[in-house]
Amino acid sequence: MDRLFDVNLTVLPPWTDGNEWDDANPAQEIERVYRRVFSTSEEDAPEYRIDPGDNFFIGAHPTEIVDWTPRTLPWTFDIPNGRDGNPLSFYFGVKRGEREIDFIESHSPYIKNATGDVIVLGADYHRFFGLKAKDSDPLLKLSKNNRGGEVHNAVLNNAGLIDTQGYAMFDWVLRKLTFLNTILKALDIPVGSSNVSTQVIEIRGTGDIGMVIRSGHSDMEVIGGTITNENHEYSENQTLLYGLEIEAGDKAIVREIEISGFSGNGFKFDCEVDVKNLVSDHNGAGIEFMEASTARDCMVTWTRQLAGQSFAYYFHKDGELNNSGCNLDEVGGLGVVVAGPGATVTINGGDYRAHLPLPFLSAQGPCTFVLNNVTVNGVLYNETVELLEGEAWRGEKATVTPNVIPVYANKALSLPYMHIPEMADAIAVQGSQRPFESVITLPSGARIAPTRDGSLRYIPGEAWLHLDPGETGTDYFRYSTETLIYMHTFEILPSPEVGAKVVQPDGFSGSGWSNSDGTYYANGTSSPLTASYNFEEGEVYLTSLKLVDRKSGGVIPSIGSAQGQYSHYIDGTEVWLIRAPANANSVSVTGQGFKGNVQNIYVRKLLRTETPAVPTLEASVDGNTATLEWDIVPVARLRDLYPPDIHVQNQVLDHDTQSGYYRKDETKSYLFENVTSTGKRKGISLYGAVAVEVDGFVCTGGYTGANDTWQVGIQADLYNPYAKIQQLGNLKIDLGLDSNLGNYNAQFGNSDPIVINGAYDGEESYLYSAHLYNADMRRGSDAVTDIKKNTEVNQAYYYGACKMLRTHKHGKALVANTDFEQSWGTREVFSPTHSPAIIELWNCTVEGERCVTKSQLNEQKKDDSYYFSGRGSLAGNQNSIEILKTYPTLNDLNRFAMTDMQFEVSSNGGSTWSSLDVPNVGLPGVIGAFRRTLSFSSGTYQIRCRCLNGALTGAWSNTISITV
Repeated sequence: MDRLFDVNLTVLPPWTDGNEWDDANPAQEIERVYRRVFSTSEEDAPEYRIDPGDNFFIGAHPTEIVDWTPRTLPWTFDIPNGRDGNPLSFYFGVKRGEREIDFIESHSPYIKNATGDVIVLGADYHRFFGLKAKDSDPLLKLSKNNRGGEVHNAVLNNAGLIDTQGYAMFDWVLRKLTFLNTILKALDIPVGSSNVSTQVIEIRGTGDIGMVIRSGHSDMEVIGGTITNENHEYSENQTLLYGLEIEAGDKAIVREIEISGFSGNGFKFDCEVDVKNLVSDHNGAGIEFMEASTARDCMVTWTRQLAGQSFAYYFHKDGELNNSGCNLDEVGGLGVVVAGPGATVTINGGDYRAHLPLPFLSAQGPCTFVLNNVTVNGVLYNETVELLEGEAWRGEKATVTPNVIPVYANKALSLPYMHIPEMADAIAVQGSQRPFESVITLPSGARIAPTRDGSLRYIPGEAWLHLDPGETGTDYFRYSTETLIYMHTFEILPSPEVGAKVVQPDGFSGSGWSNSDGTYYANGTSSPLTASYNFEEGEVYLTSLKLVDRKSGGVIPSIGSAQGQYSHYIDGTEVWLIRAPANANSVSVTGQGFKGNVQNIYVRKLLRTETPAVPTLEASVDGNTATLEWDIVPVARLRDLYPPDIHVQNQVLDHDTQSGYYRKDETKSYLFENVTSTGKRKGISLYGAVAVEVDGFVCTGGYTGANDTWQVGIQADLYNPYAKIQQLGNLKIDLGLDSNLGNYNAQFGNSDPIVINGAYDGEESYLYSAHLYNADMRRGSDAVTDIKKNTEVNQAYYYGACKMLRTHKHGKALVANTDFEQSWGTREVFSPTHSPAIIELWNCTVEGERCVTKSQLNEQKKDDSYYFSGRGSLAGNQNSIEILKTYPTLNDLNRFAMTDMQFEVSSNGGSTWSSLDVPNVGLPGVIGAFRRTLSFSSGTYQIRCRCLNGALTGAWSNTISITV
């Protein structure tokens, strides 16, 4: 039976069947008519008045067609009166015509401003024709798994079609669908769906508007249509969006689809597919096949790399590409056709146009390409090409150059000037067409920061933490000049600071945990994961692990009864140093209400053989407060390598009204010991040197006068000539200035406690270095340290300034065991100005909070007591910042034979000693400059300290006496 509903009727007429326009029901009464029964006497089993095959027509007289808003929502369609072959059908956009029911084409009315639930669909075999909606929530909402649904000729303008709520769809047909001005996924087919046919779709809008078929599907087909993204919004959200994505499942069929404007792939297929006539235009990448697949008559034009790697066709496994092509103007990207490890890709016919020097073939592992009558830029090829990982081919294989300098897995390697001379002329590096303005992630997960000087920084990050002594890894990157493609390889060596893994990462077990190849999942447990090992008493073990998809809680490791220093509650990798107690025969990772995954559990002994250093201790007392200070001699002294030509010691520096010490002689080596400067524009001011060692310098600002915009505690070079090597230690520098708030024209606007100058270009910018230790540096206006050379900082304290730690151009900073404290005008803590200006952090804190991940540093916002409230600790070029996850190798000029320290106190003349609680001197390492303020009750005390280096115990320092 046909039932008619008029969108303009508002008054309910006497009950009718409504099968003619003269006795139509109001459209607002669709659900009430749908639910009409013959009798209400049997409430538990009502007999509804609809039958299989009934039709519901919703429309209006042709002279009264208007957009309308349903007011009686939701309409719950859950009566199982449809069946295969006789579904219930709902026709929208019909009019009263000569034949009573005529379909309207372009001028049918819209449902508008429908919010909340509109049609809640719980019954099978319901069909919907001509749905039109604008500015509305999704029209259909599934309330259970659904079979046999159909939607035909729908138009959605800033409106959704189906909210599946995750319920599976079986035997559905979605045909001739148009989405306009959409901002959400147009179609999201749920997990486990089957036999859904999508035919002739048009999607246009902004953001994540594509189509996805979730995993576990079968018998899927997507045939015909266009998807056009007018703004993928990558600049706002840094997220790659895909046009059509089909997750893992059975084989799917895809035909006649054109996609453009997405930041990620046009097409991404995680299942086997049979595709034909696909077009990817102006997407981040083309078509990606995760399983063995066949493609015919496809075309990819103008890929644009926003993140990751661009390509035209990427076969992770075997594949066949028939009569397809490309037209690519870019010079970067993985290649036109890319293959994964072990894949064989056969390319039959096709015409491929690609700008030099984009590779035609690129290998992500050992693979084979078979070319049959393939035309590349007008040249016909019939040949088989065998490639190894990282190799590329465009008529011939790219040249491979092994790097002669090994890379260690625990910190970045800075290559020398013109180490890779051809790269100075590169127009693309590893697919990036702006290679000298970005940090590029390699397939291994390591990163590189190329420079225009034929050099780069290789940043291992977490990519090679798994390597044990005796193991090596191989990494590579590709770069291209105008006409040639090159490949550069690295040998990666394990960290020399730690031994082999004492237990295997997949060797843990515990109640409440599941193990899948070393990935452990828990659903809210506080139970431990445990593995057995007989630990060496007193030795320090480096323990690290990674949290992935953490939903709640955290974890903490233990070795025997010795627990790690802090809990880990952040997605990402964390690392602990734990000293093994006596009789420890197990290591555990204990959940703390943890829900999520734990990966990469590495436990290794820290290798320490040097006799621990012996500190020199002193103290001062003010009321009930005692300030302890101590010196420790670093492993190497610059004075021994470069005997000083000029030795300044035990002096107040007073060259003139502006300078404490001033000299221009680049041929000299300088040694400053126990010197002070007060009220000068420049404390120590040199203009070039062979070597500069400062051992003990107290510098207090306060200068006003000529050129007071530029103030500095130590400056060993302004412009060429430069100081070749510097060792600056036991420093107290306080310029006493407020932040410039980013204004370099302020009175004191460009002042820094320490400036490590270096050339911006040329070989000199790679040659020289500086090494800082035990440095208490405060209150510059611009930065605390301004770094333009390779610099290492160990055991320091930074306070104040606008941009606390700045690195420029080819400057690089490895900063260990350092405490950062922001002031009212601090904009950011870590500020790399250029992409190669890498900052590496080990065991550092900001406002006492340990630096674990960059996202955590971004989320550690300043409150309203700061001028730059609401800002995190990082600025631009965040890819140039690395938080290390294994013990770094430090230079002997700023390294101590020490892992941690012990302090003891006696109140009876040294007859009985007890532990003195001094903050931030235990494992995982002494943090900050060697100065601590403690409160004591009245009395006389003796205090001493000593250094530990792994299991080795150093001699006690001198004993000091204080009276409080």
